[in-house]
Amino acid sequence: MIVARAPGKLVALGEYAVLDGAPALVLALDRYAEATIAASADGVCHLETRAPLPVERRFAPGTASGAGLVDLVAATASPPLAWQATLDSSAFFVGPAKLGLGSSAAVLCAWAGAFAAFARAAGRDLPAPALPALIDLHRAFQGGRGSGLDVAASLTGGAITFSLDSSGLARIGSVRLPNSVGFASIFAGKSASTREFVAHYRAWTQAHPREAAAIHRRLSATAEAGCTAARGNAAGAFIEAIADYGRGLQDLGVAIGADIVTAEHREIGEHARRYGVAYKVSGAGGGDLGLACALDAQALEAFKTSVGNRGFRVIDFGLAEAGLIVEDLSEGQPQ
Repeated sequence: MIVARAPGKLVALGEYAVLDGAPALVLALDRYAEATIAASADGVCHLETRAPLPVERRFAPGTASGAGLVDLVAATASPPLAWQATLDSSAFFVGPAKLGLGSSAAVLCAWAGAFAAFARAAGRDLPAPALPALIDLHRAFQGGRGSGLDVAASLTGGAITFSLDSSGLARIGSVRLPNSVGFASIFAGKSASTREFVAHYRAWTQAHPREAAAIHRRLSATAEAGCTAARGNAAGAFIEAIADYGRGLQDLGVAIGADIVTAEHREIGEHARRYGVAYKVSGAGGGDLGLACALDAQALEAFKTSVGNRGFRVIDFGLAEAGLIVEDLSEGQPQ
C-alpha cells in the first residue's frame, strides 16, 4: 500500500496581489491531508473520502468518480488502473466547517503523490508530481483560477516566498521566519469561497484598471517589505507589514464591494490591537481564518484566551518543515 500526506497552508502576505506578480509569503502548517492507495481486489475502483464525513464510491476504471481532483489525477495514467483508495482531509475542518487551510491543494498533492507511486509500481511511466503540473491540475479544478501558492506550500513545506513571473510560471524560495515572532490563527466562524472572491476581484480589476493598479502597488510594496523583513530576521518590520497588509485587504474589500474583512474579522482585529497584536485576514477572506502575530508572547497568549472567550476558535499550529511525503509501506522507504 502507498501512503502519502501533504500539509495545509496559511497565507501571511500577498493575497490578491500575488495574482499579478507580487510576492507572497506562505506557511505550510502541520495539518495534513492523507491519501492511501492499493490494488483493487475485484477490478473495480473503490474510493472513500473523509472531508470530514466519510463518503464511499465504487466505479469502473477510467470512469468518473464524482470527486473532481481524484479524476484529474487518475486520468494521467493510461490505460486506466483499478485501485482502492482513501482520501482524508478531516484535519482541515471543525465539525462541518472548512477552516480555509488549503485543503484542496493538500489533497491534490497527497493524492497525486500516492497515485504516481502506485502507477509506477504497476508499470506505468508516470513521473513524481512536479509543481507546474500540480498547479495546472489545481487551476483546472478551480475553473482556471488561482495563483498556485497553496499547492507550492503543500508540495515543498516550510515557509516560502511565492510569485508568478511574466509568463505565469511559479517562482518559490525558502525563508526563515523571525525567531521572536509568535503566531496564532483565529477561525471567524464561517467558511468562505476563495473561488468566488477571486472571480469578483478579477472582474473589478478589469472594470477599474487605474484604481486596481494603485491598490496593487500598495499591496505589492507591503508584501515586498514583509518578505525582506523575514529574510533579514527583522521581527518588528515583519509584524508591521502583517498589520499593514491587513489594512490593505480591508481597503481592497471596500473598493471592490466585497466583504473580504468580515464583521467578525473586524471585531477580532480591534480586539487584537488592544493587546498590541497584529492581525489580518489570511487568504481570500469572506470568513475562514485570520492570522495573529506578536513579539510579546504573553500578550499573544492573553489575546488568544480573550478572543476564545468571545466565542471564536483559536487554531494553534506549527510549521510543517516537510511538504509532500510518499511512502510504500511494503518497503518502508520514502518515494
